[in-house]
Amino acid sequence: MTAPPAVVWGRRVWLTIGVVILLVAACYAAGQVSLVVVPVALALFPAALLAPLTARLRATRLPDSAVALLILLLLLAVLGGAGVFIGRALAEQAPQIADHVSRGLSRIEDRVDVAGLPGGAGGIEDLARKAGSAVAGGGLLSRGLGAAEEAGAVAAGALILLVVLFFYVKDGRRLWVAVLDLVPARHQARVDQLGAQSFATIGFYLRGRLLVAAIDAVTIGVGLWILQVPLALPLSMLVLLGALLPFLGALLAGSVAAVVALADRGFAVAIAVVVLVVLVQEVEAHILTPVIQGRVVSLHPLLVLLSVTAGTVLLGILGAFLAVPVAAVLARLVDNLRGRPAPTRRSRRRRGPPAAATGPAEARSGG
Repeated sequence: MTAPPAVVWGRRVWLTIGVVILLVAACYAAGQVSLVVVPVALALFPAALLAPLTARLRATRLPDSAVALLILLLLLAVLGGAGVFIGRALAEQAPQIADHVSRGLSRIEDRVDVAGLPGGAGGIEDLARKAGSAVAGGGLLSRGLGAAEEAGAVAAGALILLVVLFFYVKDGRRLWVAVLDLVPARHQARVDQLGAQSFATIGFYLRGRLLVAAIDAVTIGVGLWILQVPLALPLSMLVLLGALLPFLGALLAGSVAAVVALADRGFAVAIAVVVLVVLVQEVEAHILTPVIQGRVVSLHPLLVLLSVTAGTVLLGILGAFLAVPVAAVLARLVDNLRGRPAPTRRSRRRRGPPAAATGPAEARSGG
């Protein structure tokens, strides 16, 4: 006998309330052991990102430990090389950046009556001095020991992440089976499918986002070069990093590029840079992202904005980075629970299970 609609909706409401309570409790508990929980969660992202390469290496019949070690060394080499390249480019042009910022502040001060603002500041430099005094007076500058402790925690977390990533790649399937053993037998197949779809969604989102970020960086970098804006290479690197954070990253990168253009080339070129950044973002939102990422991470722009904002408030930059993939995974879970076919990455109209649905850390390839 079919239950009345009111009863069905009542069950759904109570189920939603229960899920929300469990999520809040889980977040609180995770916050108490964040040094362990955060690296364990973050390690899933490089594992999903490199899943296709992991599968190719496994196909060569290499031992699982050798595959995991190769993946780890490759990741370290790429991150280390990128860090050295970007750091060297920024370090070599740091004096120019400081000079451009100083000139940019002078241009703004010439056109904005800062003295009329509340607080009685005499100019941009006076504002900077007062801000520095406020920070020092608030005791923030005396927290060097706390900052050192946080740096140590970050280093420890990074080490844990690398170790966890190694075992995700090496023993991913066995670890996932251990998780499935905690689920009632009648639900294991469904949970296994949800895990596979979530893992595939994370991997495809990250690979697509990196490709979109690279296109943004090249396009804006070429535009800055054409406009003869100095520091085009470091600014394009900033765009590459900023593009990984929807909305916030683009705003930050565009603002910095506009300030540099204002300092060296004037208001006309600065406006041209702003227009360039806006155009690139529009092309990304309406062409690149739908084509490259498609329905696998299809989220309404308002949902993306709210997710990024909430993630930033909760976890800062880390939360801004995690917000969209987490929202995309939740959207896929809702699709599955409502009986909708899993979207594919090849087409917005094609339906069926994702081609990369192998589960966490190559769940179906053996471990």
